[in-house]
Amino acid sequence: MASRTRIISQSKALYVSPTGTLPTMTRAVAESGVMPAQLHRVDTFSFDIDLAGGRQDVREFGQLARIGTITLGDLNPSFSLGYYLGNAENEGNLGFDALGISPTTAALQDQFISGIIDQSPNKREKNLFLSTVAEGKDAFTTAGTDAPEGAFNANPTGHYTAAEIAATDVVSFGNCTFNSYTVNFSVGEIPRVDIEGNAENITFNTTCSGLYNPSLARDGSRADTGQLMLGVPSTGLMDVLVLRPEDVTLSFSNETMEVGGTNYGDMHTQSASIEVPLSRTPIEALGSAKAVAQPLDFPINVTLTVNALLKQFDAGQLDLMLTGNAGNETTNVTLKVNGEDGQSRHIYKLQKAVLDSQGFSTTLDDNESIDLVFSAQIGGVGQTDAGFFYSGQNGIQPDRYSTSVGNSDEQFPAGFYYPKLNAIGPYNAGGTA
Repeated sequence: MASRTRIISQSKALYVSPTGTLPTMTRAVAESGVMPAQLHRVDTFSFDIDLAGGRQDVREFGQLARIGTITLGDLNPSFSLGYYLGNAENEGNLGFDALGISPTTAALQDQFISGIIDQSPNKREKNLFLSTVAEGKDAFTTAGTDAPEGAFNANPTGHYTAAEIAATDVVSFGNCTFNSYTVNFSVGEIPRVDIEGNAENITFNTTCSGLYNPSLARDGSRADTGQLMLGVPSTGLMDVLVLRPEDVTLSFSNETMEVGGTNYGDMHTQSASIEVPLSRTPIEALGSAKAVAQPLDFPINVTLTVNALLKQFDAGQLDLMLTGNAGNETTNVTLKVNGEDGQSRHIYKLQKAVLDSQGFSTTLDDNESIDLVFSAQIGGVGQTDAGFFYSGQNGIQPDRYSTSVGNSDEQFPAGFYYPKLNAIGPYNAGGTA
């Protein structure tokens, strides 16, 4: 157990992995199939545990105070995380569809949350792992951490030492579902993503090795009885440090509408944000300690909020919403983010978006501004004529699972390497089991 006087952000690193029942290794210590991948550019993380939410007091005649308490509902700790928009690795690892737009033909292929909609076991829920190293140390400067991506490469040069393992605490979040995904762009600010969600289980560990999968099966038992350890964290690939607001472009297939207002292609955009709400309603049943499922609530209306400086007005009439075809007008909105080399890093597209509201504001000696809100409704898996689509440069990330190859170092698809447990639990710095 680490001895600290305080904890600050320098000592933190955040990881994500699939959940599910995964194969375990037939060794002295069974290895979990889960292989957490690190999330990069994270700058905020918080969580809250409400123990009273599912608690019910038991009272009876004859006594004023309760005689006991029982927990009848799920305990769903909440969390929020934020990170600077990078090269789309985070989106891919978090389970969002990062190839919804073809990188070669620009054709629309899959909805942004297609893996969640069709209840893909590796996408609908995730595990999160928050590690904290010893006080005063950077999480990215553990002994021997020389290789990019920490230990995820075929020939690792750095591993945790026994002392670092003992000094690293880990908070593990099981069966995490995301309640919202919001990406924000603004003049003078680095583009960023904010996510809110819930977990079904939290475990606190005083080591980063010998961890158990925190996810639970529907009967409340562990989904995976094997053990795992976290890879050595790093700052990640540096081909994209962060993205810049001047590399963001916003375009509309239909720049005018019959209701009037302004030409969407002829205004000075100051900020834009896209919010994807992902609320859920748990399905419970007799005989089950936990909800048997947590499906998404439909319909899902993705909203794009734009603030811009107004240049000129466009002709139109509001009453055409009632008497004409203005109420059926749609536009396809594309928000593209390029890197310093001019190549696309992210493309967000709202297909068949409708205008929800427009607000005009003027004050003394200031520029008149306009606030626009558009919404598009997410369609079913495979529907491409309407919905919300996304493509990210490095968004295609493999789900990392363990496959045993004798007693040698583990090798994984695409050359990924993951540090193993030895027979007594902590990682063997020699690299063998």
